[in-house]
Amino acid sequence: MHRSDQAPVRPTLLLIGAAFVATLAGHFTLERIGLSIPVLNDVRVLLFTAVVLAFLLEQHHAGEAARWHNRSASRALYPVLLLLGYQILSASWAPRGAIINDVLSDLVAMGVLLIVYTNLAVWDRDRVVRITFTLLYLAGWLYFLYAASGRGHTASGRWAAFGGGPNVFVRVMVLGIFAAAYFYFRHNGKLIWLVGVPPFLVGALASGSRGGLAALGIATGIALRSLWPTIRSMRFVKAFTALAVLLAVLWSIIGEMVTDLLNNRLVATTLQNRYASDRDVLYEKGVEVFFERPVLGSGVHGFYAITNLGPGERYVHNLPLAVAAEGGAVGLIILLLAFWSLRTEYARLPVRERSLESRAAAYAGFFVLGASLFSGDYYDTRLMWILWLLAAIHPAVTAAQQASNNTGTEGFSGSRGMVG
Repeated sequence: MHRSDQAPVRPTLLLIGAAFVATLAGHFTLERIGLSIPVLNDVRVLLFTAVVLAFLLEQHHAGEAARWHNRSASRALYPVLLLLGYQILSASWAPRGAIINDVLSDLVAMGVLLIVYTNLAVWDRDRVVRITFTLLYLAGWLYFLYAASGRGHTASGRWAAFGGGPNVFVRVMVLGIFAAAYFYFRHNGKLIWLVGVPPFLVGALASGSRGGLAALGIATGIALRSLWPTIRSMRFVKAFTALAVLLAVLWSIIGEMVTDLLNNRLVATTLQNRYASDRDVLYEKGVEVFFERPVLGSGVHGFYAITNLGPGERYVHNLPLAVAAEGGAVGLIILLLAFWSLRTEYARLPVRERSLESRAAAYAGFFVLGASLFSGDYYDTRLMWILWLLAAIHPAVTAAQQASNNTGTEGFSGSRGMVG
């Protein structure tokens, strides 16, 4: 029997899972567990090597089914790679004192991830999204249970897990909420999939991340138009009632601890003492650096070298402002081009032909963008680019795949473009 007569070879769970672990690992190094090994100390070296080798082997096995022959992918990916390439190039004019090696390794690692995920999206985009959201849902539970057990908390009591900070923790929690919503709609409103929403929401609150909670509000507002038909239905009443009961039960167990944390973090610290974690200082300095070098910027890590605000303030904690300060107007234009190309590619597919996976990935990407306006460095935006690439790329699908994609798509529907 010829290969063309057989069922198409799809990317395996092992490959997609390896790519997800490499993505979620972030800046994790073995120093966190007391080991220091030159080069290999960065776990990404091992993870990325495994991911690339696994991808090449599976792509070779799949043959033409996994070959990149998609103009949609090229139009979506190349502007993002152009941005990363420009940022790498900007190291050549970074000021003395800029620690560029770490930033360059981050940018190269992000480029590798985006290329792998783009190829996977061309190969079988909806399968990749389904497995990725499954892993996000499982990661949400893993992080929540770890933090709820009392481990990983900061000195002020904010929830975190596995060596990452509260701003990383809140992203995992909220993406777990998006994953739960995705499976709820995919499985025709089965309430069991919403069980994770209350604990993930409590975890997000317990992180004390003001930016993460604001980003959740931004993403929810963007998705509201698509969700409105569901909200107006009786189905939503059942879901809302179930969520309220689950949240009440959970709140009766750990609500007092979370309330004390929120009162200290949001009321006393933010409203009464007007403490913004020095974000106001960082943003002001970022604007100053941009106007000092408005065309090409200061080069990667130039913000830290110029401002010398201390080891805890190495970046601006705002993606557009960071690109403007270190890449100048040129970098900002390329960033906007990358945004525009992804939105345009997403909008090329008629609304009725967009899968639930595509829409869910788009809205989850908006959350990561919102969070990147308040915290994180360039590498912390990797999930935003990955999710938006998965949303924007629309490979050819078989009739059977299209029928499967249309299952449970009443939610997240009716959007026009990535902004709903």
